Amino acid sequence: MKLRTIHFTLFAIILLACAALFLGGGYASYNLVYIFCFIFLLFYAVFSSSTIWQKAVKVVIYSLIMTAQILINTYLIRPFEESLFLYYLCRLLGLLIVFIPFLVERCFIYHSIEKPAVPKEGSQSVLSYSLLLHDRDTIISDIERFKKAGEVLSKVSLDTMIQNLPRHSSFSYVNNGSLTEEYFKKAYSTLDDGYLYLVITKTKTAPSEVIGLFTNKQYNHVSISFDSKLHTAISYNGGEKLLPPGLNPELLERLTHNNGSAVLVYKLPATSSQKRIIIDEIQKINREGSAYNLLGLVLKFSFRPNIMFCSQFVYTMLKLAGLNYFENYAAHVKPSDFVELDYHRKLLFEYEITL
Repeated sequence: MKLRTIHFTLFAIILLACAALFLGGGYASYNLVYIFCFIFLLFYAVFSSSTIWQKAVKVVIYSLIMTAQILINTYLIRPFEESLFLYYLCRLLGLLIVFIPFLVERCFIYHSIEKPAVPKEGSQSVLSYSLLLHDRDTIISDIERFKKAGEVLSKVSLDTMIQNLPRHSSFSYVNNGSLTEEYFKKAYSTLDDGYLYLVITKTKTAPSEVIGLFTNKQYNHVSISFDSKLHTAISYNGGEKLLPPGLNPELLERLTHNNGSAVLVYKLPATSSQKRIIIDEIQKINREGSAYNLLGLVLKFSFRPNIMFCSQFVYTMLKLAGLNYFENYAAHVKPSDFVELDYHRKLLFEYEITL
């Protein structure tokens, strides 16, 4: 009875909203509804249990649908405002196409559901109980993720991200020559140190917290350093508004600026020739130019060789020098993977910095 009441209430709300839009909504109102539906389904797709490629396909499809809806609204509904009959007919069409992206989402859900296996006689209760436990854990996990997303995507975080977006480019190099000759002198002077240092960081910055929504990890930044004091620490980062996003030096005070931040430093045995290979490659990137692979965080793809994000860069450098101790596609590597996938214990813990 309760379920029927809920369904009836939802139906009544949707019906009233449609009636209000049809009778009182103008050209701008229709567009706002299309945009709102797109944003809702965008977040729904990002936080769903689909694969990265499925999420990317959904986002592209929803973007195309929203674009088509706005074009229909512009070229079909708006021009017929003088003819009352055609005007309301087109408004009805504009109202009906609101539901298209939700029907598409329904198709995605339908095709992703596997046919359940038929349980053997006497096992129905066990199967149902195990499924109930699984569903409960999934629901609790999703609620926690949405709660965390609401905290992370606060107004301050969104403002910070939106202000920084124009500085980024995932298609062309925007950073060139941010590393000085002094930096490379320091780096080459460490060749006989015998180690390469991996710096795993929990920065507690707005971009790091947003990345954490995708990785579901606390430590969401990684750098490499050629010395244990981190004077030569380097990675792909946003440049802290001082330098363009891309290949930049890391400042320890920036990494540990926020309360709750932490830095884990590990050392990896490396010969002088292996360190030289990495430094030479960094020098080459510094000359050619670089950019931060913002789109790659979702699409897991780079449009140009020197467009990377932090973990993609570190893994690429390790593989280039033959120091990678696990196999993966560079764009799929997360910062925490460098510790969690160290099955053969190649890394040696050096020290930790917490704030």
